[in-house]
Amino acid sequence: MADLMVQIDGKTYPLADCFWVRANSQGCAVGSVRPDLGDDLIATPQQAQREWSSTKRQRASDEKHGMQHLLLSPQQWDEQAKPCFYGRCSHRMTVG
Repeated sequence: MADLMVQIDGKTYPLADCFWVRANSQGCAVGSVRPDLGDDLIATPQQAQREWSSTKRQRASDEKHGMQHLLLSPQQWDEQAKPCFYGRCSHRMTVG
């Protein structure tokens, strides 16, 4: 992958160092994927969403239920997503 850079909260990071996170309507991370997964580069929220929801119907359901697809820096991932995956977040327990 080329050395693509992104800006997150005013700071610049290599895209390959960041993480796409799938978060439910409560803000709880329920999935995470690297932008350089496999042969394809995941550069937009729509591309990230397709990693979890391959059909138009699934994507419409995501939007209806408030699913978000966010690009996080490594530090943001540690602070915001990691606690969710370890069951240590402050979000309400929800499914999806």
